[in-house]
Amino acid sequence: MRNALLSLLALLSSCIILYLGIGLMNILVPSRMGLEGISTDTIGMVLSMYFVGMLTGAIYSKQLVKRVGHVRVFAGSLAIEAICILVFTLDANALLWGLLRVLLGFSHACLLTAMESWLSDSATEETRGKILAVYNACIMGGLFGGQFLMGLAEPTDDMLFVIVGILFCLATLPVLFSRSKGPVIETVAPMSIISLFRISPLGVVTCLASGAVYSALFNLLPVFATEYHISGFQLSLFMGCAILGAFSMQFPVGLLSDRFDRRTVLLGLLLISSMLGIAIVPLAEMEMMTAIFVLCGMTSGMVACYYPLSVAEAFDKLKKSEMVSAMGSMLLAFGVGGAIGPYTASLVMTAFGSSSLFYFLAVTQAFLALFTLYQMKVSKALPVADQEGFVMQGEALSASVHLDPRTEYTEPEAKLSSAAKTAISIAETDPAAAVKLARALTIRNPEKGTEVAAAVAKVPGIDVMRLYEVMKEAAPYQILEITQAIVKAKPELAGDLVSRLAEWYPQQVVPVAIEVGRVFPEMRIEMARIAVASAPESATQVAEYYARLIAEERESMRPADREDDTSEVDALNMATELWDANPEQALDIAVTLAGSVPETAVAMTEEYMSHYESGSANDASLTDSDSTAETGEGDYQDAVEWVSRISEAAPEQAMDVAATVVEAVPESMYEVTQEYLSVAEEEQAEQENADGREADATDTEGADGAEEVVDEHQKAIEWLTRMSQLSPEMSLNLAVKIVEAVPESAQYVAAEVARLLHESYQTDNTGLNAEPASEIRDAVELVNRLKEVSPDSAEEVAVAVLESIPEAASDVVDAISVGAESREGEWVDSIDRDSEKQVDKRQDQPDDNREDKPV
Repeated sequence: MRNALLSLLALLSSCIILYLGIGLMNILVPSRMGLEGISTDTIGMVLSMYFVGMLTGAIYSKQLVKRVGHVRVFAGSLAIEAICILVFTLDANALLWGLLRVLLGFSHACLLTAMESWLSDSATEETRGKILAVYNACIMGGLFGGQFLMGLAEPTDDMLFVIVGILFCLATLPVLFSRSKGPVIETVAPMSIISLFRISPLGVVTCLASGAVYSALFNLLPVFATEYHISGFQLSLFMGCAILGAFSMQFPVGLLSDRFDRRTVLLGLLLISSMLGIAIVPLAEMEMMTAIFVLCGMTSGMVACYYPLSVAEAFDKLKKSEMVSAMGSMLLAFGVGGAIGPYTASLVMTAFGSSSLFYFLAVTQAFLALFTLYQMKVSKALPVADQEGFVMQGEALSASVHLDPRTEYTEPEAKLSSAAKTAISIAETDPAAAVKLARALTIRNPEKGTEVAAAVAKVPGIDVMRLYEVMKEAAPYQILEITQAIVKAKPELAGDLVSRLAEWYPQQVVPVAIEVGRVFPEMRIEMARIAVASAPESATQVAEYYARLIAEERESMRPADREDDTSEVDALNMATELWDANPEQALDIAVTLAGSVPETAVAMTEEYMSHYESGSANDASLTDSDSTAETGEGDYQDAVEWVSRISEAAPEQAMDVAATVVEAVPESMYEVTQEYLSVAEEEQAEQENADGREADATDTEGADGAEEVVDEHQKAIEWLTRMSQLSPEMSLNLAVKIVEAVPESAQYVAAEVARLLHESYQTDNTGLNAEPASEIRDAVELVNRLKEVSPDSAEEVAVAVLESIPEAASDVVDAISVGAESREGEWVDSIDRDSEKQVDKRQDQPDDNREDKPV
């Protein structure tokens, strides 16, 4: 970072000097026009012309910079500004000054484009945010200091205009005497303002309103100050407070914007700024200078925050690839507002007096507040965690979007060496000779081989594969770097190049394939296939790298980009590609990718189970004995291990994964159930430990405790329901397995099985003479089976069963009373009470809904 700032020292020095002159000019021009007796509305019109010129310059400045270069545009624009400010001294003619303001605005927009593209070219992805902060500090520092140069002479004296001209001329010297050369600038097609409005109406409207309010306030404050006899040093201090507020208020506002709903912060600023602005008028009439200076600094600071808030609001709705192009429309909206604001405000001031400046600002902000409220009502707030960060903006019509750390970073092209330039010039006329020259240059200076190869590969007509073979012979120890460089130059040949590398150096192809996949996401599947084909044992390594890369990309993905997110499909395709190449590592590959993209766990399970084949041992276990069919005991180790490991990697998808396995291999239901419940209990225990609630759950009694137990075993009940729907005849055996694994769930499992049992009989027994004996017999068997695996829960099991099947009360009591006659009376009383309650509930139901109506 330090080296980057040192390389930009000349440019930043010019920036400070330039804005010293801009700061003095901004306060001098309206003050001098007022002293010349020009009417307020005419002053407003002249001041608005600056934004007309600046808007025009923002549109055409990039073409100008591309045509003549940064240094010439920088020096030429400053020369125009110096000439214009000196022409101000020739005649105080409003028409002349309006034309000069247009030229000043145009040249200043060109200056901004030259400076900021220069800064962005010197910045890396890690340093561009810090460089932007330093740049904004230089702008604000220069503007603030320029206010106090007003005291060097009287406003009626032409000396102040000369001082501004001198500062503009001085600003050219650091850049002209530096060794730096400007970068090549690239133009980006702007997004239409209508398209941007459809995406972010609040962002566009706020940008437009902020342009009107910002330009009106900072241009007409000197006119307001004249009305209340604020002049000399007091005027400099008054304007200095406004500039200081515009800088300092962005820190707390940015903090609030990043922690709360941005629309709420904007609404609060609009209301507070309006009230503070209105309060300035009576304080000015009472000549309470300290108070109006403080309030002016605060309201000016809030007004200066509207533009960066509008940009952040728009960025919240935009894809990352759209941000740079959208800034063209944002600048257009702000420029239109900037051109309208001063003139409209001056008309109001002419009609109602200079004090009405703040009333005009308040009304404008009130309308924006109403629109903000409307947008808050018709659209949902973006989660705070998904909001883009607030970035300070020092000059509203700034082209520094490429320095904005929120935008997509494009690495600038490195400057070519003389050897690379020579190879390119020869390649354009004789491609074959260029390949030979590249070989000779590489043999002579191997360090230049990578650059020369990449440069020559870009020239049309070059046989890139032949060039690749020649470079491999000339610099075999640099073949990895050369491969990556040529792939970046010719990405459409990536597959052929890496495949050729795999033939030469199969053990070295993995890192190259991984790097190519990182730079070109659309080639990841192909690169993975090539890498694993060359080194099958690397399948898990490749999966781990891409899984980590996908996870990082998903974590940093913006909300607007999620609609184009293909990570789930990519992860699934990656998994199938890798385990087709190395089936032995299929489970490891799936676990790795499921951990990064949990949503793919079920799809990968479906894909894997579609090729699943149980071994001969499994087949034998299904036919050897009735006990296997009854209890489900078999050997499905692969399926069980799949459920276990995938569930650990993607716990939220555990049930769906297990259900998918059972659907593919129904015979594995019991073993999968046991494994799934084991994983679920481990997850529950870990969650309790993490939340510190294990002791509370143990000590809780009564109804609250029962609710917590129900929550704890909800997964087991849900699993039972899903498996019973899949295979109703196995529900009883499945219930026994669940209670064996989780004994304390017996009551809830019994209730669920009894409910399913009763519903099945209600559906099947539609005849008028249907016998309930079968339902009662099944209910007794359910109680007996569960009592065996969880004897301590016998009473709760019986009560739970009778809630759905009260007709089985007598048989159930007999079943649970065997061997425990001393407690028979207690059980009977308890069961009778619960059964009576259930029967009463049924009798209270309408006839059409009663479950016990005669059959």
